[in-house]
Amino acid sequence: MKLVTLASTFPLVLQKLTTAKAMKKNNFVVRYRAFFLVAVLSSAVILSCKESDKDLVKPKTITDVLLENEQFSIFREILVTTKLADGLRTDNVTLFAPNNAAFLNSKITAAQILAMPKDSTIWFVNHHIIPSIKKYADLKSEKIIAVNKDTLNFQKSSVDSAITVNGAVIVTKDIHADNGYIQVINSVLLHK
Repeated sequence: MKLVTLASTFPLVLQKLTTAKAMKKNNFVVRYRAFFLVAVLSSAVILSCKESDKDLVKPKTITDVLLENEQFSIFREILVTTKLADGLRTDNVTLFAPNNAAFLNSKITAAQILAMPKDSTIWFVNHHIIPSIKKYADLKSEKIIAVNKDTLNFQKSSVDSAITVNGAVIVTKDIHADNGYIQVINSVLLHK
């Protein structure tokens, strides 16, 4: 009888062993799938975090500000034609930029400036640049040498603290660029 009982329990034991093996195998497969999923997701996250040049915010130089702003289209045309725009990308300067209204008020066109000899055109552009960074608050009644080695006369009004440069009023203050400031003036700076 013992033999019969053992024989009858053998299938149950075999079934339990087979079930245990199947569970271990399933556990292994589940763990393998989970590991694989974590590895793939981690790789995807790491690869998607790499920076590309198109993702980086590039600093805006004085030239970039002038190129993007239509109020400086006349001055921009002079800069680009004389190939002086790159100089305003690298140097730390302050530009006293006449906007389009300033050219109209002065009755000067880009064509007139560009018709001058190249040295005169370069002088004209450099007459609007000082080789240091000056915020509006830093300006006072003083004389500052421009890039073209000519003297710019700054006057600060005692009434309203307005600052003029060779008689041109600064109408928009402190347009910040990565390499300096743009002070917008209401008239073209001429030799005085």
